[in-house]
Amino acid sequence: MKPQLKQSALTVALAMALTPVLSVAAETNTTGTQSAKMEKIEVTGSRIKRTDFEGVAPVTVISADDIANSGLSSISEILQASVANTGGSLNGESDGFTDSASSVNLRGMGANRTLVLINGRRQASFPSAAGGTTNFVDTSDIPTAAVERIEILTGGASAIYGSDAVGGVVNIILKKQYEGAKVAAKYNHPTQGGGEQLDLSYLQGFNTEKSQTLVMLEYKKVEAIKTEQRDGLYSPAYYEDEDGDIRWGAGPYGDATPSSWGAWIRDYGKVYTDSKYSPLDNTQCTERFGDKGIYIPAGTFDCYYDKYADRGLQSAYDRLNLVVNTTYDLNDDWQLYGMINASYKEASKYKDEKGFGVYIYEDEATGAMSYDANAFEDSNKFQMRRRMEEFPGDRTYETQNTKAAFSFGANGTVGDYELDLSWSSGFNRYEKQNTHMVSADALLDIVTFNPNDSDPTKWYPNNALTSEQIDQLIGSATKDSTSSMHQFQAVFTGDLMELSAGTIGFATTAEWARESYEDTLDEITMSGGYIGMGGTGGEGDRDRVAIAGELQIPLLADLTGVKSLDLSAALRYDHYLDDSSVGGATTPQVGITYRPVSEVMIRANMGKSFRAPDMHRLYAGLTRSFGSTDYVHPTIPGEIYEDSYDGFSSGNLNLTEEKGDFWNLGLVANLSDNADLTLDWWNIELEGAVKTISTNEMLDDNRFDQTANYNSCENMDIVGYVTELDDDGIRNLACMRKGPINSAYEASEGIDASVNYRFPETSAGEFKLKLAASYLLKKEYQESVDTEIEDETKTNYVPKWKGNASLTWNLADFSATLAYYYTGKAVGEDTFTLIDADGDDYEVDDYPDTLDAYQTINLTLAYSTPWKGKFSAGVKNLTDEMPPLFDERNDRHNDWPFFEEDNSSYSTVGRTLFLGYSQKF
Repeated sequence: MKPQLKQSALTVALAMALTPVLSVAAETNTTGTQSAKMEKIEVTGSRIKRTDFEGVAPVTVISADDIANSGLSSISEILQASVANTGGSLNGESDGFTDSASSVNLRGMGANRTLVLINGRRQASFPSAAGGTTNFVDTSDIPTAAVERIEILTGGASAIYGSDAVGGVVNIILKKQYEGAKVAAKYNHPTQGGGEQLDLSYLQGFNTEKSQTLVMLEYKKVEAIKTEQRDGLYSPAYYEDEDGDIRWGAGPYGDATPSSWGAWIRDYGKVYTDSKYSPLDNTQCTERFGDKGIYIPAGTFDCYYDKYADRGLQSAYDRLNLVVNTTYDLNDDWQLYGMINASYKEASKYKDEKGFGVYIYEDEATGAMSYDANAFEDSNKFQMRRRMEEFPGDRTYETQNTKAAFSFGANGTVGDYELDLSWSSGFNRYEKQNTHMVSADALLDIVTFNPNDSDPTKWYPNNALTSEQIDQLIGSATKDSTSSMHQFQAVFTGDLMELSAGTIGFATTAEWARESYEDTLDEITMSGGYIGMGGTGGEGDRDRVAIAGELQIPLLADLTGVKSLDLSAALRYDHYLDDSSVGGATTPQVGITYRPVSEVMIRANMGKSFRAPDMHRLYAGLTRSFGSTDYVHPTIPGEIYEDSYDGFSSGNLNLTEEKGDFWNLGLVANLSDNADLTLDWWNIELEGAVKTISTNEMLDDNRFDQTANYNSCENMDIVGYVTELDDDGIRNLACMRKGPINSAYEASEGIDASVNYRFPETSAGEFKLKLAASYLLKKEYQESVDTEIEDETKTNYVPKWKGNASLTWNLADFSATLAYYYTGKAVGEDTFTLIDADGDDYEVDDYPDTLDAYQTINLTLAYSTPWKGKFSAGVKNLTDEMPPLFDERNDRHNDWPFFEEDNSSYSTVGRTLFLGYSQKF
């Protein structure tokens, strides 16, 4: 039988050319009345609607019930627990540029390479770049109560969605309607102390004959957790070392050393003191710093400082969310829709008190002070170190996050086809205040290195500060960052033509988008006016236009050995209108699904992906910062050398897009009416991945040593560092120039599996089992074409295994879920201190270390009352599991926070009891 065309040849050509087929509005179906079909839905990974969630690419669906039964308390935790989140991501606690924000990192390809959608639409990036380099979408401000389901597509999807969809796509779908109203409250109480959490929500549905509107309000309050509240990570104590000297240590092994930045003065020329050094004695140490003062006369500096107790492991915050979702039926064919998603969050992250160390030069003739050694013809040199414990209150990072996103549009039918027109906009603002900063100019005005100076306005650093001097010195560094995203989108979908095996479906998309950001620091910080405080700022915008199209073609059907064989193809072109070197990018994708029988599907998918460079990596201005790194003191055994250096960084408009390839091969099987199985083998490779390398990576590679070529980093136009000799003859860092580069290669490959099984119903109730696991075959990174490829599962503590399981029981009004989350062993290479045959210590670089597996169990119980109420209670992290620790011989074993903080699966909250109640009306 000859295929019957449902459209003209021109329409087919336009669809294949991937342009919106808007000219077919008057066309009608000439094939006659068709039989009733199952309702089709749009699933993440395709614009073409289909009758089930399974397609050429694996999609994991997490329902609202799954979220409620997990025992986890936020969407961020849900995403980080997913087996697809196999790389480091922000958990809201560890990054000074993005306090209280969280991210998701699918396939370990980077949080910036995971596309996060809400209701299928892009969101504005978090205004402040993670680590001062990487843009991402914050997932911490999405209210749990408003989520209908989460769809996680793993693997490249740039042919459908454009940039960012390298590791995959997270589509968070909010509830669209609700009958009646519901109020809910939930309280979480960690048994180790700190971190209490209160969640309150109100959900209301307003429905008429033609409209459906949902309004949701949520309030969340979370208390902070400090290091001193976790004995396993703190445990401070004095001890006697092997030489009989009294020392002080903290941390899991008791040997994390205190900071040498207590109070200490060096008068190089002995101008005012008989001795070059003027440390505090025991009494003075206690007077200045209280229980934070650590007196160790056997040490070099005598009075040390406990820098661990007040450090924040979890931020405190208050958050308020509003979600409004509405639809209105114009007629039987067309519907209007709109959404508002807004939030406001205030957060505080606790820090140890501000400490600093500086060199100061005094003019012999006038007594004037300067930080510049060349400021005076003849000068006296001094060094001081000081913790500002006299500053009032706690030292904190205070942040305010404001988000407002809205979208509106219309969808309906044009003939036999569907058209969706939408506009969406998002605005984010991130304000931050770093408290207890020290004014560099004010310090020069009041400091004296003469302990006998009688001028009451002067301050000798070993003495206590007066209230007037505190007011002069103390300040707050501020950051005000904004970002926005605007997008218009037109999607035209439908059936193109009939073939003997079925109907060809198509979707065409046209998009215009504009994104912008501005990251601004206060003038004092930008000019280096606060000691030890740097930052990163920038400003830029760019436009993007795109056209895309998809086809789903049934090749064979209902033959012997072939229930169905379908081909999927997609092609997209994005063009960037900005100052970068990206220009345009074309991304194809092709996939095939084969069903030998109805219950089994074999799928294969391959294509290309791309990512435009982060806005901040393009437009960041030249910024000066102050960095530091610690390593074993080269001349004093048992001491840590704290090496401070000047840092410079800027954006790079010469960056090009990152280009990727991906494929997956999978099996989906309905083993029985009660059981199903998925198995997928996947691979992602990325060329020209943009990365800013770390301080340690740079120091480990002599190619970045530019000491022979430059005297300063300020005018360097390449990434690198310059060293110098200090006054003790120790070669250390003078400065470092950082910036983004297109590195050579990054890749990830693994196998995923899932099993769902519903047990036969018994008198004891219904039981449902869910299992999911992911195994990383490799996670590779190559910094440049002439360096070795590094497998980060062997060198950088990236776990190979990640899994979760849940067993749910239901009986009448009672239910219970036991959920298990597993992060496998993590292997890395570090510097180890070993003992030779003579009993002497020696160091070995790149020595292997293994972090133990991390396993948590959550128990959730629920009871639904006859009066439409619901009680819930349970335990999160039943066994009180804490993050795995480095080997005691590993040089990182005594570095706070004493575990691999880049792995967001690890948590220091510990066992948590929770109780909740909700009431429907």
